[in-house]
Amino acid sequence: MSKVVYPDNILISLDSLLALRFRAANNLSKSRKKTSAVIAGNYASPIRGRGMDFSEVRLYQPGDDVRSIDWRVTARTSKAHTKLYTEERERPVLFVVDTGSNMQFGTKVAFKSVIAARLVGSLAWSAMVHGDRVGGIMFSGKDHEEIKPAGSKRGVLKLFRKMLEWNKANLENRNAETAGGYVDVAVRIKRVARPGSVVYVFSDFAQIDQKAERYFSSISAHCELIFVNIYDELEKKAPPPGRYLISDGQRFEKLTVANRKFSHALRKEFEKRDHELKSYCIKNGIRLLSVCTTDDLQQVLRVKLAQG
Repeated sequence: MSKVVYPDNILISLDSLLALRFRAANNLSKSRKKTSAVIAGNYASPIRGRGMDFSEVRLYQPGDDVRSIDWRVTARTSKAHTKLYTEERERPVLFVVDTGSNMQFGTKVAFKSVIAARLVGSLAWSAMVHGDRVGGIMFSGKDHEEIKPAGSKRGVLKLFRKMLEWNKANLENRNAETAGGYVDVAVRIKRVARPGSVVYVFSDFAQIDQKAERYFSSISAHCELIFVNIYDELEKKAPPPGRYLISDGQRFEKLTVANRKFSHALRKEFEKRDHELKSYCIKNGIRLLSVCTTDDLQQVLRVKLAQG
């Protein structure tokens, strides 16, 4: 039996992910303020979640935050001194990727799973460039697999290979998924993500429930948690009434849009889920980035993600 070769917009290739490395140095650095090696006074790192290590003490300078004054040294020397801190290095960055059947879908540009993979690819290379350790969790339904954070190219490649493996398996075996997957993966994140970690969750969040939300709320208290909500244009707005041919690259089916009531109901359902997710994230201090499969991903990385 011949090996099935999928188009890159249905199942992304390792070569495509490797090619993203050449853009990594510019993805986020252009949109974020440059972080000084030594941070003191009222300067705060724009990268939330990264810890700070004590570096040294120096004489107080105008503009320093009084909260950074080392009062013991000040009392001993009779001169005001300020504590200096350096940014903690090798921060773990976890990429939690939903590879389930809902993500193996798309009507324009690419499948949601491919859009997620492209974003993961760019961000993982950027994390490596910044000296962070890259790891993650792949999940589908109640199944999940952890990739322990590792530094350098080794950690990135291991993440990519697992992501491709899981996406391919779910693309070729579209079984009904068991509810509760978000709970299981959230429990796992809570166990492995140490304070200060950055955790990206890539999904359409179609099956997230209140129990999972409680776990994610707990995670956001000690990690920088970012939800990347990926949706297809058809999920937001149905096409005009008519019959449409859809395909997964191998099989073809016909989709019938009967009337405008269907389109209206679809839009209302999308808006309801979107509002609920936004409200939940705002309430719990979770950064939310909504990405359509037709969006310019480089623009998303440069602008939307940097804005939070």
